[in-house]
Amino acid sequence: MSTERVTVSLPDELRRAAAGIAEERGVSFSAVVAEALAGWMRGRLVDAWLAEHQSEHGTFDEAELHDLALDAGVPYLPPGRRAEPAA
Repeated sequence: MSTERVTVSLPDELRRAAAGIAEERGVSFSAVVAEALAGWMRGRLVDAWLAEHQSEHGTFDEAELHDLALDAGVPYLPPGRRAEPAA
């Protein structure tokens, strides 16, 4: 895969956190940013699939979403609640 240098502006707190993660993992800052962006893009694909699925089969209710989260081993976040930042 080819790469291209780009310039982005980040809030200082976010930049420091990403730099810390890079140092802990022994990888470049760019690798951390690329991984985060790839994860965000995968999330958009899941969002699109979910919207299509719900348009065909109806929306999930909160109990179904809670059960899906349990099955997937991830925390359930009800509407309006954001995940706590990782320490």
